[in-house]
Amino acid sequence: MKLTWKLLVNTCLIVLLVAAYVPINSVQAATTHHWKHYTQGVDLMNKGKYKEAIAQLKEAVKQTKNASYLRKLAEAYEQDGQFQNAANTYYEEASIHYQLGLKSGDMNTYFAVMAMADALNTEVELYIEDQIPIMEQSGKLAKFEPETGMYIGAFIEKDSGVESKKGEKFAAFNELSGKQHAIYFNYHRYGANFPHIWASQVKEAGGAIHLAVQPEGGLSEVKDDAVLRKFARDAQAAGVPIFLRFASEMNGSWVKWNGNPALYIEKFRLVAKVMKEEAPNVAMVWSPAANPKRNIHDYYPGDDVVDWVGLSIYSVKFFNGDVKSPADQVNPLDSLDYVYNAYADRKPIMVSEYGATHFSKAGNTSTVNFAITKMNMMYHGAKLKYPRLKNINWFSLNTLTDSHSAERSLNNFSLTENSSVLNAYKAMIKDPYYLSKVPSLNAAPAALKQSVVSIEDQAARGKQATITAWIKTYDPYIGKVVFSIDGKQVAEKKQYPYQFKIDPKNYTQGKHKLTVAVYDSKGRVASTKQATLTIGAEVEALNANQIAMHMNEKYVYTSKGKLELPVAPFTSQGRTLVPLRFISNVLGADVKWNGTNKTITIKGNSTIVLAEGSKTVTVNGTSSQLEVAPVTVKGTTFVPLRFVNEKLGGKVSYDSKKGRIIVSTS
Repeated sequence: MKLTWKLLVNTCLIVLLVAAYVPINSVQAATTHHWKHYTQGVDLMNKGKYKEAIAQLKEAVKQTKNASYLRKLAEAYEQDGQFQNAANTYYEEASIHYQLGLKSGDMNTYFAVMAMADALNTEVELYIEDQIPIMEQSGKLAKFEPETGMYIGAFIEKDSGVESKKGEKFAAFNELSGKQHAIYFNYHRYGANFPHIWASQVKEAGGAIHLAVQPEGGLSEVKDDAVLRKFARDAQAAGVPIFLRFASEMNGSWVKWNGNPALYIEKFRLVAKVMKEEAPNVAMVWSPAANPKRNIHDYYPGDDVVDWVGLSIYSVKFFNGDVKSPADQVNPLDSLDYVYNAYADRKPIMVSEYGATHFSKAGNTSTVNFAITKMNMMYHGAKLKYPRLKNINWFSLNTLTDSHSAERSLNNFSLTENSSVLNAYKAMIKDPYYLSKVPSLNAAPAALKQSVVSIEDQAARGKQATITAWIKTYDPYIGKVVFSIDGKQVAEKKQYPYQFKIDPKNYTQGKHKLTVAVYDSKGRVASTKQATLTIGAEVEALNANQIAMHMNEKYVYTSKGKLELPVAPFTSQGRTLVPLRFISNVLGADVKWNGTNKTITIKGNSTIVLAEGSKTVTVNGTSSQLEVAPVTVKGTTFVPLRFVNEKLGGKVSYDSKKGRIIVSTS
């Protein structure tokens, strides 16, 4: 319908009359108001008056959390040097794009804004390391998965420092790096014969093999035929653990097997089926690229055919070789988060390929400090923050001289071509957390190594322990980190790992104030954090039938190591409460929850029935009263300690001075 001039004029008059009667605090007035704050804020930013701009932009955001307003406020904070406020504001903006992305299916803006936030965010996390191992409780380790620790691996096929050694290059690399490597990887064209000679050389050097098998002819060439079956039988005959990374980086447009998730899944499952039938020594690795993230999950073949989940991550000085796009602020672990958070509860994670450049073609720039910093962030961060990350493979290649395409000839990742980088790598992997051997399929698990736990979850006890901080901040090159206990400086560190050793015997038992001060590369205090360091009594030797728990600590000690509780024992109404299911299992009883009548039934030497919130407990049909009703905290039911002693049949002793509970099964 055409709008006549008369109708248009009448419509405008009606609008004006309505507007005259709309209160000044109406939606329209509010819109005008926050827009005015926004435009004034932008104008002040353009004049370099960032603090005044921040005040105006905060008012705009206060009225409406518009993504554009948040972006400009974050930029103003950043320009004013308020980096954590900038990070927090970018995170707020990202949350808006996340909700929009759920509706549109396009998450690219969300990921981009999250990257800006991550780059400016400061993290200070504190851990305690000791030599009492954490024991695996689930009993569901994947094929070749170590119970604790992380395999170190490498690609060295064209590394100039060892290439001339030919079949001895693996032993030569182990010697140069100062440590046996658990895994060596290589690329392999699908359809080609199994690499017998290469595999035997790796095996001779004590390593497991990792093959990135690539269907260069496209996924259609992948069939259950004589070629694939022979490859599988030859893999089995190699007599060595094999990680088969089939058609990796499938989410990237640069590979021929990208673009058809359904077909990719079909072919991955086919290869996994054949390997399961012919080669039980093969672990199937599903390994996307870290980016693009938007379509990663579309390609996941399923838990039943994936043994490990991998990821390719690189630390480069400049994005896409462009000196105008520095990448100094990128924390390599941020690239891991998306896949780790999605799959680590189901599968062990590996970084299939990792490298940090020490020379960039962009600007012909030496980037040694960059390489050492990012390397340490990746490996030490993995140890502290990502317990299910069980393997990192260094891509030791100078792509400036050896690369299959000009667009990838941008960086030197070779460990052997720079002595400073090699020495930093050697010093880093000395840590026994980094493992040198993949046990054969039927071998007993490797000896457990030291544990790493959050400082909130465990006291420092008895023998020497190590306090370690995971730190990143807005400045990619931290100047120094200063540790103090009760106001007295005890250590100063200038590179990862930020840690110091502590002898608990030199401190009184109880709580102490631990302070960490982080300085940026310009000597300014970037962040400080205070935490409670608890000094506890030394763990006494335990018999096989004993466990020791400590108040407000999540780790239970046994004669073999430590077990983690979901929630620590605590005190309520003057009574000590302990986790029911854990204690019952220790004492050989079975616990079942009845969701209909909200009761818990424990069957062991006796049958016990109790209900959350009720002091009444029934033992073999006879009712009695508990001193404190059972309570549930974070999904864990707690009962008073006396209940364990009187009803479950455990032998319990409690040392109130040490805050220690000893439970014996007999």
